[in-house]
This record gives sequence, C-alpha cells and structure tokens, in this order.
Amino acid sequence: MRPDFVFDRARMKLRIRGNSVRLRVTKTELAKIADRGKVEDVVRFSSDQSLRYAIEVRPTGAVTATFTGAALLVTLPKARLDLWLRPDEVSVEGSQPIGGGKVLQIVLEKDGPTPRGSGDDLD
Repeated sequence: MRPDFVFDRARMKLRIRGNSVRLRVTKTELAKIADRGKVEDVVRFSSDQSLRYAIEVRPTGAVTATFTGAALLVTLPKARLDLWLRPDEVSVEGSQPIGGGKVLQIVLEKDGPTPRGSGDDLD
C-alpha cells in the first residue's frame, strides 16, 4: 500500500476477533475492486499513527492476509472476485495457517442485511 494514497472516503468495515479478519464492503467499494483491482481505507489514531487496510485482486492464488508495518492487505484471486460479484454471493472466505497448528480465518462480505444468527455476531 502506498503511504501517500489519497483516500476517497471508503467506508469499508474492519473487524478483528481472535484469529479472524473480516472486511465488509459497500456496493460502491465492490465496484471499485472490480474496476480498479483494489480498495483501501485507513484508521487514524493520531497525526502520525494509522492502520491501513486494503483488498487487492491478484490474477491467481488464494485469499490471503498479510500484516506489514501498520498495513493489512487481503488478496483476492480474480476468479473468486468474479464469483463474489454475483448478486447471490454474499461473502468470500479463506483461511491460512499461522503456525502452531492455528489458522487465520479471512472473510470478505458485501455490506447489507445479514441473516439472523449468522455466526460470530452472537454472544
């Protein structure tokens, strides 16, 4: 991610819980991913501290997440994006080993109404 990137007020939502990362995008952001191959946003904690997060399309591969410095990058293969663009496809899921027998769960979702009782939103 470029540190000088000018954000056009993305509203992407980031949720981190345990060993899971969830990014929820609006219809507009999903269209940008399809058109530009990337969408990103930033959370600013002070004038010199921030957390950048992005979804970027790659020609091939798997859904992955990397964290470098203060930036989270989730990569999405083009074939998975094409499926996600269908109206009936609400999410894309992936997982990756993180060592010690543990796995990071990665979920990309379209923003909007979700079915009641849909997993980790319940306590």
